[in-house]
Amino acid sequence: MGYNEDAHARFRRAFMGSFSEKAVKDQSPLLEKYVELMIQRFKEMAGSESATVDAVSWLNFVTFDISADLSFGESFESTSKSQPHPWVEIACRFGKGVALVASINHYGPLESLLRMALPKKVREKMIYHRDLTAQMVRQRLQLQDERPDFVNAVLKYNQEKTEKVTTEELELNMSVIVFAGSETTSTAMASALFHLLKTPAAMRRLTEEVRAAFNREEDIDVNSSSKLEYLSATINEAMRLGPPSVIGVPRVVPGKGEEICGKWVPGGTFVSVNQYPAFRSATNFSNPQAFIPERFLDKQSPNDDLGVFQPFAVGRHMCIGQKFAWAEMRLILARLLYAFDISWDVAPTVEDWGEQQTFIFWQKEPLQIKLRRR
Repeated sequence: MGYNEDAHARFRRAFMGSFSEKAVKDQSPLLEKYVELMIQRFKEMAGSESATVDAVSWLNFVTFDISADLSFGESFESTSKSQPHPWVEIACRFGKGVALVASINHYGPLESLLRMALPKKVREKMIYHRDLTAQMVRQRLQLQDERPDFVNAVLKYNQEKTEKVTTEELELNMSVIVFAGSETTSTAMASALFHLLKTPAAMRRLTEEVRAAFNREEDIDVNSSSKLEYLSATINEAMRLGPPSVIGVPRVVPGKGEEICGKWVPGGTFVSVNQYPAFRSATNFSNPQAFIPERFLDKQSPNDDLGVFQPFAVGRHMCIGQKFAWAEMRLILARLLYAFDISWDVAPTVEDWGEQQTFIFWQKEPLQIKLRRR
């Protein structure tokens, strides 16, 4: 990861093997293990009746545990302990911190002074987060067993190529990968639950699809859940109304400038696509504020420009982990809807997902839902 395009290309080549179709298939048992653990914890909490959970917190627990295991060789144990690890708590404020530091970087000569103005506790947490990441990566590198995880592909790459990824570069990248593979995925699923609960007809249709597709709960896995069309449409629509990363990765206009959307933009200008307004524009989508998963089913959206919808970005900065993210999202939502009838416990504090704050990533409000065992 990084602004240096040559370094970005090298890192992408090194990590590519971790996110292929084969890699996701090999990683599926581990993914399924943690989702099963979350479902079992919910069943224990519900007993023979129901339980109230904060979906935002629990989705973070399970996605960060999965990413940590595949990155560091061990989970944060958030799902088993029903509480966030300090690394997770700090990471979930990552977007706000990045926005703050990026703002400071614009003030050239005053940059070092402004950095010192950061609250002491913030600086301490940043150091803790960095040092713990380095420690966990180095522990992973000591493991002798070959694992189908994110680090293994880099180790193979280093064996085969003359251009190596150093330990320090691996540490920096793993910090980003653990976060990017967790917070954004949990955000998409939280958005899906939020909009499904506000749209009962969509909730009924999706629940019926999931329950009709499986005779037994244990038949739901990464492979089988990928075949549910309305589930995929629901996730797409949830990402349209609540894109996990509201602001796209910025690019720099090359040379003397380029014409973009009919306007001349000088060279050196930072440009990006703001997904939130693009995905909610009436120019691109009919009835853009409504949650309508059917628009993503074949031949049912003649008035929607689905080419605009690129939640994982395009080109060389396209999200490398989108296959893994899709496997995770489909499995978790399918397991939840098969095992539980889901309803509001407490009405959300916002009427629209977009009313929440965002600093690159959403500052999500708690999502209190009731899970009633079938």
